[in-house]
Amino acid sequence: MDYPNLLETAFDEFAAAPAAGNNAGAGHDAAAGDSAGAPQLLIWRQIRWSNRRPLIEVEPVVPRGVAEGAHNRASQAAGESDPKQENSPAQRGVPSGVRIQIPLTPGAYLGLRIPRDSEGELYRYCAGYTTGTSNDAAPESAGIRRVPCPEGTRIQRGQQCPRCTARDEFTALHSAHLYPGTLTESMRAYAMLEHRLYIATFPDGTHKVGTCSLHSTPRRLDEQAVATATYIALAPDGLAIRRAEDAVTALAKIPQVKQVASKYRAWTNPLPGAQLRTAHQEAVARAREALAELARTEPEVPLTALDEPWIPSLAMNRPYAALRAQSPEPLAPCDSGLGGSGTESGAAGFFCTGAAGQFLSAHTGDADAAFLVNTAAWRNVLVEPAQEFTRVRVQGSLF
Repeated sequence: MDYPNLLETAFDEFAAAPAAGNNAGAGHDAAAGDSAGAPQLLIWRQIRWSNRRPLIEVEPVVPRGVAEGAHNRASQAAGESDPKQENSPAQRGVPSGVRIQIPLTPGAYLGLRIPRDSEGELYRYCAGYTTGTSNDAAPESAGIRRVPCPEGTRIQRGQQCPRCTARDEFTALHSAHLYPGTLTESMRAYAMLEHRLYIATFPDGTHKVGTCSLHSTPRRLDEQAVATATYIALAPDGLAIRRAEDAVTALAKIPQVKQVASKYRAWTNPLPGAQLRTAHQEAVARAREALAELARTEPEVPLTALDEPWIPSLAMNRPYAALRAQSPEPLAPCDSGLGGSGTESGAAGFFCTGAAGQFLSAHTGDADAAFLVNTAAWRNVLVEPAQEFTRVRVQGSLF
C-alpha cells in the first residue's frame, strides 16, 4: 500500500513558488514541468521551528543547465572538486535556491531514499550563508536572513563551502563582545536587540548556557531539543548578554555547546524526571552565582534577573511524554537511514508523531513501538521521496 508522502508535497509548493536564488531562474519552470519518469529530488535542509510548530525544510533540485555550468566553472577556479558526471539520478539537477517548508502533520507518512555516488559518497550541498537585515526607521525589526549558496556547491562535510563560510555575517556575532569591529552594520543592528540568557538541561542531566534574541524567543530553545530550560537574565543588547554567557561558562563551568549526537544519546537514555529537575535547579543556581559575581566585578554590564521557564509546545507532546513519566520509557534509537559504506542507497520511512529539535518521534505502524529519528544526519543531503519502511531498523543495542 502506498501512503501519501509528506515530502512529495514540496513539488507542488515549488511549482507555485516564485523563482529565487541564483540557481533557480529558467530551471524553476522546467522543474515544475519535469518529464515523466524523471526522479524528483530534494535536499533535506532541516527541521525548522516557527510559531512553536515543526516544519520540514527542503530544497528541490532543478535540471542541469547554464546555472550549473557556471557553478562548476566557479568551483574549479576555486580549486574545489567538480561533481562527477555519471549516469545517476542525483546528477540530473542542481540546488534550486528555493526552500519549501512542509508542516509536520501528526500521523503523516514520510519516506525517503538517500542516494550515493559511484565512490559511495553522499550528495551533500552547501547551506548558503546568513546576512543581517536592518531598517533605520524600525530598529526593532532587525534580523537575519539566509542566502542560498550562489554556486550551489557540493561539499564533503560541514554546513558550508569555503566561499559561503567567508561570506557569513552571523559567525562574527558570537565573539562580537570581544571584537565589536568585526560586525557589519546590519548585524550590529541585530546585536542591539534585546537578548536573553538561558540555562538548558538535556535528558541525560547535562547542561548548556545559551542566548536568544528578541525575535528568536522561544524558537531558539524549541530548536535545541532540551528537556527543560529557564531564562535567567535579560540584557538590552546581544553584546552584554554574551559577556554574561562567558561568565557563566567560566565561573559555573556550564558549556555553551552540546553536540547533536550527544543530544540524541541523551534522548534515548534519559534520567528519571526527578533527577532532571534537581540537576536543572542546581545548574540554574550555579549560573545565578556566576552572574552575581559578574555584577560585582563588572557592574557596567546591564543585566536584569529573570526566572521564566521554557514550556514545550503541543507539537512536542509525544517525545516529552517519555520524560514526564515516573519511570521513563525512552523512545528507542534507530538507524539513520544513510546506509553503510559502498554505493548502495540508504532509506527511511515512518509515521511521524511529534518532534523535539531536529529529532522526530515516529513508528512504522505500531504506535507502541515508537522510536526517535535523528534528522540532523540528513542535513544538506540529497534525498528522493520513496515508499520505504524496511530501512528503519530499531536498534536496541545501538548505544
